[in-house]
This record gives sequence, structure tokens and C-alpha cells, in this order.
Amino acid sequence: MELWLLDLSGPPPAEGIAWLSQEERGRAARFAFSRNRERYLNAHIALRLVLKEYCGLAPHRQRFVPGPDGKPQLTEPADCHFSLSYAGDVALMGIDCDSAVGVDIECDRPIPDADELSALHFHPREQLALSSLPPHFRHGTGFLQGWTRKEACLKALGHGLTMPAAQIHSGLKGRRPVRMDGQIVLEVGCCPPLNGYTAAWARTIDHEDRRA
Repeated sequence: MELWLLDLSGPPPAEGIAWLSQEERGRAARFAFSRNRERYLNAHIALRLVLKEYCGLAPHRQRFVPGPDGKPQLTEPADCHFSLSYAGDVALMGIDCDSAVGVDIECDRPIPDADELSALHFHPREQLALSSLPPHFRHGTGFLQGWTRKEACLKALGHGLTMPAAQIHSGLKGRRPVRMDGQIVLEVGCCPPLNGYTAAWARTIDHEDRRA
């Protein structure tokens, strides 16, 4: 898997907007604030430029359809897996030609209700690890590390938050396997430090590479 960090600042180019689908342009038009609209357009334009490097298709020829789990995928080539997340003026993209991937990025900020949120969404062992952190870290970066890892795993599995997040033990730090039903199904890790952001990635593990 390769990770791309993309700059979303500045007005989107008119040529790039023309590459987008009618649905994407319609969704962009519904944003109440122009800055949010520009970030959305820039993210989806950048997605096409990165995919061009891997699949060889010009941005205006790329077509996307919902996969079996509703996650967008290219119609051609179907084995080009990607995930996109953005926060502030930065987007994170993960891409892999062999495994399904998920990424998530969040702006660093205080999370006053981190304890309440972790009780709802974190695995019991993650709750224990979070509770052991100093309060200033627990209610900020510590929680966001756990949250982005959780989101990345759910995106790689194609479930979003439709699957109870507490069922997945993705941890708060380090690179680690994620087991479900006794098998390793995912690998997850935090992204290198980014000034002002916390981010994580996950990818599925092929059946022959799994170890119970």
C-alpha cells in the first residue's frame, strides 16, 4: 500500500471539475460554504490524478460504481483499491493493487468527551489503554489515534460505521494485526507524524497470509 498526502487549498481548476461526475458536482453544489465546496472538489480531482498514475486511465475516463458493500470502486481496473479521507486543507489517500485499504485523517483538537465516545466505540482493551494516558493526551491525540485507526479498519472492511466499532481491536499505536473470528483479517498502523493532524491506515490481509 502507498499513501499520498494531498494539498486541498486554493480554488479547484475548471478542467478538473469537468472530470467529475454529475453526482459529484451536484453534491459539491449543496455545500453551504464555498471553502467546504472547494475542498470537496479538490479532493475528488486529486483522487483522479493519483489513480491515473496507477491505472493509466485519464481522469476524464475514470468511472466509479458502488462495490458490493457500497464502497466506491473503479469500474476498470477493478483491482485498483483506494481510500480517501480529508480534514482541513489536507487529504490522505491510500492505494493498493492487491488489498482493500482504508485511511482516515483528523485535525488535532481537544476531545472533551473522549471518555464517553471511547465507551461507545472502543474495544474494552482500547478503553483500558486510553484510560492509562495523561488527561491532556487522552482527551486529544491519544483518542484521535484510536479513532482514526478504527475508522481506517472499518473503511478497509467496507463497513464504515455500520459495523459496531467496539468489535474491532485496532489499538492506539504501532503497527499491528487485527483479528476477527480467530483470524488476522487486517493490518493497521498510524501514519508518520503530521503537523496539526492525526491519521491512520489499514489494509486487508490475503487469506494465505493470515495467521490465527
